[in-house]
Amino acid sequence: MIKVLIVDDEKLERVLISKGFPWEEHGFQIIGEASSGMEALEFIKHRRPELIITDINMPHMDGLKLAEHIYSLYEKVHVIIITGYREFEYARQAVKLGVEDFLLKPVDMNELSDIAARIKMKIGKEKAHEQEVEMLKQNVSADQDILMESFFQRLVEQRITKEEAEKKLYAYSCEALLDSCCCLSIHIKDENSDTEPHKKAMELFREHEIPQTISFLHYMKHMIIFCVGSSVMKGKEIAQEFHHILSDNRLSATIGISGIKHGFKGIGTAFTEAEHALSASVLLGGNQVITYEDYLRVKEKNPGKLMFDWDDFLFSLTNGISERVWTFIEDYISGIRNSKVTEVEYLRLMTMDLTSKAGSTLHKYGDSLEQLIGEEALYEGIRGIQSLDDCRRFLKDWMNLILDYHNGKKTKQGNKVVREALSYINENFCDPNLSLKTAAANVYSNESYLSRVFKKEVGLSLIEYVMKKRIEESILLLNSTDLKVYEIAEKVGFRDSHYFSICFKKHVGVTVKEFKQR
Repeated sequence: MIKVLIVDDEKLERVLISKGFPWEEHGFQIIGEASSGMEALEFIKHRRPELIITDINMPHMDGLKLAEHIYSLYEKVHVIIITGYREFEYARQAVKLGVEDFLLKPVDMNELSDIAARIKMKIGKEKAHEQEVEMLKQNVSADQDILMESFFQRLVEQRITKEEAEKKLYAYSCEALLDSCCCLSIHIKDENSDTEPHKKAMELFREHEIPQTISFLHYMKHMIIFCVGSSVMKGKEIAQEFHHILSDNRLSATIGISGIKHGFKGIGTAFTEAEHALSASVLLGGNQVITYEDYLRVKEKNPGKLMFDWDDFLFSLTNGISERVWTFIEDYISGIRNSKVTEVEYLRLMTMDLTSKAGSTLHKYGDSLEQLIGEEALYEGIRGIQSLDDCRRFLKDWMNLILDYHNGKKTKQGNKVVREALSYINENFCDPNLSLKTAAANVYSNESYLSRVFKKEVGLSLIEYVMKKRIEESILLLNSTDLKVYEIAEKVGFRDSHYFSICFKKHVGVTVKEFKQR
């Protein structure tokens, strides 16, 4: 219902307008009456009507003065002025100044009905536009959140240049992160089985408005908080405070906290330290705040440094080179054995360290190790390790799953590339410029990769397949036309008719002339 206020110093006129027209049937509701301009302004202040019908002749403040006040104070208010004949020209000027319309006394109800219908349509359009604008604002805000989240995920994993990082941080008013920071990595478990506990935790954190902090979700599993500025020195206090907030809301949380780091490189280092601290919960227990120093104290039992080529290992895992992965695992086990550390806790921590790093290869697909194999299965498996043989079995089982995951992704990607390449070749095989290079460029693939997956999926090399299509097309033309050999050669993509004849005999077993005679 559109809310209506009637303003007139004569009671009878207000009654005639209020009772003489079926307002509710037309989508309006009379919410009040006023006998003067001042009374009307007070009413508008508290009730905010959308349509005001006012007489032009009133003592102290006439209808035009009232309209001026209304338009200066409120937006989207519609005013209709009621006037006698002698003020007709005056009323016309009022319309030019913004008054919606005017009615002559005595008020014609049919005319009032027409004006009401026009105003109702106008207000309806205004409301629809407001809803569209609000929806657009919400969408823009949601898109902005997604972009920021994606940026911070790449930033902490050091998958972004310093120049781009600085520009984005200044754009998001987060440049303090480049000075000094402390990182909190938070793993949340909901005791009420909430399907999205991390989002609930994020809402709680932002409700409490802890100053000089930057928070975002990392691959839908961990919540990351960076303390910057003066809050850096209070990082542990903030972690403890937030842990209490989560506990009060029945959210079990383990928080890993880094040391204080500086500069662009310090951002990634702080994140890595916080993740290491979080991984120590396997040994130290969950639902608490664990510092990077706590993590180091557990690792101090290792007298020697384990040498391991992490980049090569992760590359082999991501690209499905299983033989190298197994070699790396054996080297890793040997390194643990050579350290001469006999404590089971150290063995479990080292197993968790390699497993966590292997799990990081899933992040680019928006997945995590916990999502792939199940959080409980992962931690139960770690807790069950009692020996190096247990460690080897655990790592081989889970690395197999990760290898299968990557191989599955690559198979899907390979199938897609081959499908696109086949489609392109089938449409363009008669083009003499068609080659492996042009096909790869058109399906946005690397030449060697396309060549390899094409042969695997089709059973022929890409060039062999193109030749097969061209010979098949030439046979069709030989059977259905009287074209000369050189004409057919040109039509199926050969620049040289002699070369075409050689290829034809090689694939069909007879010369073009012999085929035509048959």
